[in-house]
Amino acid sequence: MNTPSLLFSPYGIKGVSLKNRIIMAPMFVGYADPDGTVSSLVLDHYREMAGSGVSMVVVENASVDPSGSGSPFILRVDHDRYISGLAQLAKTIHDQGALAFLQINHAGRYAYLRERLATSPLKTGKIVPREMTHEEIQRIVDGFAEGARRVKEAGFDGVEIHGGTGYLIVQFLSPRTNHRTDAYGGALENRMRFALQVTDAVLEAVGKDYPVGYRFGDGHCIPFRDGRDL
Repeated sequence: MNTPSLLFSPYGIKGVSLKNRIIMAPMFVGYADPDGTVSSLVLDHYREMAGSGVSMVVVENASVDPSGSGSPFILRVDHDRYISGLAQLAKTIHDQGALAFLQINHAGRYAYLRERLATSPLKTGKIVPREMTHEEIQRIVDGFAEGARRVKEAGFDGVEIHGGTGYLIVQFLSPRTNHRTDAYGGALENRMRFALQVTDAVLEAVGKDYPVGYRFGDGHCIPFRDGRDL
């Protein structure tokens, strides 16, 4: 007797049901309009991806603050004016029979702007970003929360916090990019503070019954002579 493949069996996540266990992971393609709105190319791309048979599509990272865009062609969730376009994107994915999640992010030192905010003022290419003040840190925490609220309001089935691939959350976590001496630097429990504040704020903004994912990067993917990692 043939045993059904676990890969094609249903799976539940916090009140939503996946028809199988195949998920499209978020991958940046840069198809958004220059103002961060959803373009027809974005809709065409995700319509095709959602129609491939996957149970869920996780849309590529959307910026939670104007200072955090990694490209001029990145989706944005930092203002209510983006909700209508995102709602159209969520509906496009749903119409193909897939669930829709949206990843939210701040690029930190990897933003494309000349004046960049980061955990610490470490040279990135030819630019030295400015170390974030406590007020700016709180603004970005609030930005993640408000961005998650907009994701939910737009009709997505869940939201994912981007805590990987070297972006702002990782820049706080890693001792290689976090040279702060305040409550956000030094010991691991301090370097974790920003990530935990973002997570708590997002959970509060969307409610306990709304699915929240967290993309966690546990390494630099670069060999270092001293062997240190996060």
